[in-house]
Order: sequence, then C-alpha cells, then structure tokens
Amino acid sequence: MVATYADARRRRRLHYARQPAPKIRKRRALITMVYNEPVFLPLWLGYYSRFFAPQDIYVLDNDTTDGSTDREGFIRVPAPRDRVDATWTRDTIQGVQHELLDRYDIVMVTDVDEFVAPVPHLGPLDRYLDRFDEGWVNCLGYELLHMKDVEEPLDLSRPIMSQRHHWFFNPAYDKATITTAPMHWRVGFHGMEDFSYNLDPDLRLVHLHRMDYELCRQRHRSRENRAWADLDTEERWALHNRITDEAEFHKWFYEDSCFAALDINVERIAPVWHDIF
Repeated sequence: MVATYADARRRRRLHYARQPAPKIRKRRALITMVYNEPVFLPLWLGYYSRFFAPQDIYVLDNDTTDGSTDREGFIRVPAPRDRVDATWTRDTIQGVQHELLDRYDIVMVTDVDEFVAPVPHLGPLDRYLDRFDEGWVNCLGYELLHMKDVEEPLDLSRPIMSQRHHWFFNPAYDKATITTAPMHWRVGFHGMEDFSYNLDPDLRLVHLHRMDYELCRQRHRSRENRAWADLDTEERWALHNRITDEAEFHKWFYEDSCFAALDINVERIAPVWHDIF
C-alpha cells in the first residue's frame, strides 16, 4: 500500500511540475447539502470561503428548521425532502454538479463536515484547484477523533486542528470531490458508480464528524427522530447517525469505523496540520 501511494505521489508531482504556472484563476464552484447544521455550516463556510466567492458556493437546503441557513455568504438552493434519503441526495447533488459544469471549470462537492486540503507544503487549496487538469481526483480520507480523556471540548472560536491531535485513516472517505467532468457516484459519494479510482495521496479529506464527543452526540440527537427512506432503513445506511444511547454511542465513537473490516487505528497528527483550519 505504501509503495502504491509513493508511486502515485511521484507520478502526480512530476506531471504538475512540468506544467507552466497558471495565469488565470479557474472558474470554480462548491456544493454541499445541509439539514440543521448550526455548528458545521459556519465552520465549513469559514474554511471554503477562503477559496470560493459567495456567489459560487451552493448550499442545498434540505428543509432546515433551526435558522442555520439564514445567513449570507452563499447561494441557498431549496432542496425539500421530508426524510433522510441517500439515493435522492446523491441524485440531487449529482444533477446540480452536471448543471454547474456548463458555467464552471471545476465543481467541488463535499459534505458539510468534510474539509479538503492538500498536504501543507504544497500550498493552499486554491493553488491546487488552479493547477488541476484532470476529470476528477480522489482524496486520501482521514477522520478526526476527539480523545476526550486528554483533550478539552472544542472551542469553536479557535482553529480546529490546533485543538485536536489524533485521526485515523479511513479509505471510505477517499472521495472524488474535485471534478471537471460529469460525475456518477455511488450512494453516499464513497466511490464512483463504475468503481474507477484516481487517488492523489497529497490531497486529504478530513472528516470532522467525530471532532468533538458531545457535539457529535448532540448532532445525532437532532437526527434520531427524522423519517428515513425505506431503502436507507433496509440497507442500514448511515445508521450511526441515530446512535445516542451513552454506552452505545461511546463504543461507536471509538471502536466502529462504520465500514466492515476497517479498524480504527489512531495516529498522531503532524504539527504541520495545526494551522490548516
């Protein structure tokens, strides 16, 4: 696996080293979908607004009721649906991605708790986007993990990565987020419909779902009473979002990656990441 990453990294770095420096900023858009995200939407906007103009940030609002989308800094797109429905979510976002490619060079798609960044020594995300010349690329997925016995609750007024020191590799989050061609994702956006894969080991997707123990549990509570589509229930998709019982939640938080045969192997985060967001 390490050798595979080394080969991909070397090949990609050589490809982009041969390119002339871009002379113009590529037209780029960003998409997410939200339902009642008073914590994550401000954080997501705070990070991505460094690289995208407000008129190029599209937030699909799935019947938010808590007022968290009543703010400026993006284009709100009503996306009404009376239940959690992963297939509908995929199809809706995919349709918007296809439409926006008529007007943009690059369309980026993330969940509201997913922050994408190149490894720090390669520079910020906007530099990466302006040089990007592929149809799409997969990130290398990591999940942030709050070790609450040794780390304080998150202070949302301070950078997140300076307060957290542990994450774990989760290839289920090797998502194809940066695109220049019409995409056809599997449900959940965890892979392509045809299972094709184009990894950049220097591009990280940091999943923040577990960035804070209590905030995560509160978020689960806000979802446990929502209706779920029949297929989602049958397939047990994203079932962890409804876990709120203290003992069950604690076990899930530290022991369950949500993907079969994938253990949580905690790693220390290198200090170079502490100022990224």
